[in-house]
Amino acid sequence: MNLTSGLIKARTQGPIGWLIFDNPEKLNALSPGMAEDGIEVISAYAVDPAIKVVIMRGSGTRAFISGGDIKSFGTTRADPEAARIAREAPGKLRRMMLDLEKPLIAMIHGYCLGGGLGMALNADLRFAASDAQFSVPAAVRGIAYAPDGLKQLVDLVGPSIAKDIMFSARRLKTEEALRIGLINRVVEADELEAVTVAYAETLAANAPLSIRASKYFIAQLGLEREQRDEARMDAMQREAEASEDFKEATASFIEKRKPVFKGR
Repeated sequence: MNLTSGLIKARTQGPIGWLIFDNPEKLNALSPGMAEDGIEVISAYAVDPAIKVVIMRGSGTRAFISGGDIKSFGTTRADPEAARIAREAPGKLRRMMLDLEKPLIAMIHGYCLGGGLGMALNADLRFAASDAQFSVPAAVRGIAYAPDGLKQLVDLVGPSIAKDIMFSARRLKTEEALRIGLINRVVEADELEAVTVAYAETLAANAPLSIRASKYFIAQLGLEREQRDEARMDAMQREAEASEDFKEATASFIEKRKPVFKGR
């Protein structure tokens, strides 16, 4: 990987690939160059057969991502054309995360605000420390939040709750975030990494073709029927049914042992 911003780190831990937003002086705020490096990391993990699950997090425990780097707005949002260019790489990273065929988990400590919450919404699952806070402060920043990102919020929590979050710009604590479905799990801060890794290892031991199909099918089911790729879904079902992993699952059940899946 050729990471050039100095604000993104990547490391592997067995079958887990880590994407780390490493901008602690600004509470991991999204700064120029981070999206491009994020693309590099996700691209590498997408094609690496050894990586089964990806976890993204912020450096340290004070913040997942505190939002956009406001000090850079004078350049990145100086005019409509500059703003359009500045949105290209983050938009590509968002699409790559959503299209990633492997589970993507956001591990959230502390502040998860604005673009940070938008980044977390790109994950399949969100595990949060008990002291995490969530907000989209667009209404106090004079920003019209991007429709694509807003749709992700609406799809997750529903239109009425999304309006509350967007209109008020208030901060949600973990109890409320869990209740409305914004996050999947709340864990004490000092246990969050261990719990997240253990869960990721569980996913990594499961059948990759099954997980890939489930992720794709669930995304397709969010579309109108005429927009769905029925042919690809049918092909993925047939691939799983004819796979070595399907045979291994059956054999291991009969033999009363844990299956060893190979993704083929």
